[in-house]
Amino acid sequence: MIGGKKTARFYSGWLPSGWLRSGWLASGWVVAALLAGNGVLWAVMFFGTLAHLQALAGGAAPFDIRPLGYGYEEARSFLEAIGEQGRAYYLHPQLILDTVYPPFYAVSRGLALWWLTMPGRLYDGAVPQRWRWTLVAMPVVMAICDGVENVCITKMLWSWPDLSPGLVQVSSLATRVKFIAGVFTEILMAALAIPALLRWRQLPRPHEVQPSPRRRVPRAAPRTGAGPAPTSTEAASTTRKS
Repeated sequence: MIGGKKTARFYSGWLPSGWLRSGWLASGWVVAALLAGNGVLWAVMFFGTLAHLQALAGGAAPFDIRPLGYGYEEARSFLEAIGEQGRAYYLHPQLILDTVYPPFYAVSRGLALWWLTMPGRLYDGAVPQRWRWTLVAMPVVMAICDGVENVCITKMLWSWPDLSPGLVQVSSLATRVKFIAGVFTEILMAALAIPALLRWRQLPRPHEVQPSPRRRVPRAAPRTGAGPAPTSTEAASTTRKS
């Protein structure tokens, strides 16, 4: 069974700071809250604004949820299908929400990947820093591509009915790379979270951890019998006083 120091190091990120002190970036509760908030925002867009745009387009998916990208004719057909009302709706509220989503995604997934690779999460040792930064870069790439996609879509909506083929091409490329980076990010999250969870289940709970025994300092043995005989100088001094 894993001992006290290893258990304390693992639980330092799971428990509130009042139990085991740790920085807020290392707190599992902060990571969980960010992931939950990002999931709520995604659900609002996917089942709300994007679903509404898809309904206006007669079932055609908006640009944001086309993992294989789109060509010039597909983009023009979609923007015509949603009409003036749909194009205004795409600008607000959809693109307003999607302006918040990319940085929110990068922060929530980046901190989650950083937290999962902290010392003691996956194994007793530490994951090399260069690998940790490489993992964190993946959701950042996704966020950057999502931002580029949003800028391109905004320009398409503003310039309508003029539509630049080059702008559509850049937007489509950003959408495809966004999906690739996003899929890799979620795969990495699952690949790291599963062994971390298995390791957590094998650890004793904080109340089960036995405190390490304290070292006992040996006490001096009590003096037995009479002390050492007084010297001749001490005996003479005693005689004079008496």
